[in-house]
Amino acid sequence: MADSKLTIGELVSRLKRVYPDISSSKLRFLELKGLITPSRSENKYRVYSKDDIKKITFILKMQKDYYMPLDVIKEKLSSMDLDLEKASDKTLKDIQLKLGENFQGMEPKSMTLEEAADRFKVSAEFIKELIEANLIEPNHESNKDVIGGKDLEIIKRAAELREYGIHVKHLKLFENYATRQATFMQQIVLPLILSSNKASQKKGKTILNDLEANLESLHKLLVGKKNRKFLEKHK
Repeated sequence: MADSKLTIGELVSRLKRVYPDISSSKLRFLELKGLITPSRSENKYRVYSKDDIKKITFILKMQKDYYMPLDVIKEKLSSMDLDLEKASDKTLKDIQLKLGENFQGMEPKSMTLEEAADRFKVSAEFIKELIEANLIEPNHESNKDVIGGKDLEIIKRAAELREYGIHVKHLKLFENYATRQATFMQQIVLPLILSSNKASQKKGKTILNDLEANLESLHKLLVGKKNRKFLEKHK
């Protein structure tokens, strides 16, 4: 293997200096999401080129510094006329800053219920349904309810799913599933999280992130398997 390429283990070791939470599972998850496409060695192991490493670093930077969701990063990467192999560190930094500022300007960290309804073109009643179904949880700030973080993404997804005839009452199934899955993962890391040792707590958080990525990948594979059987049956 050429010196310019790294195995997944070597890459994780290098990235951990700046991104301590990085793991092999995280890199495989980025691949599953279509953000990176590492090549394979003769023995079928993933190998990462200089271009792959620059792209991964770019993605991690946008997540860490700007909290940009992966789907937004993927869209930006697809629309950018950028040769990562030739791009200098300064070029990448300038692009990261520009995208980060633009994203933060477009997507506030929190919105009132009325602002969220207007942003996602839904009614206030729709958002209240999501709240009553425990799909989102507004915070009370300055005498008003505000919605932030992942809850804004949930509203966006729920609004998009309505086009397929999927309504809030149907999404309760997924909330129940998420609760069971999260409880299962939390039980695994609970001893580490409750530890008074900071390193153990940090390890617990890393394991929890790995579990999220792995179980999401497994869930997608299992659902895809069922759907392929369905399509085969109805050919």
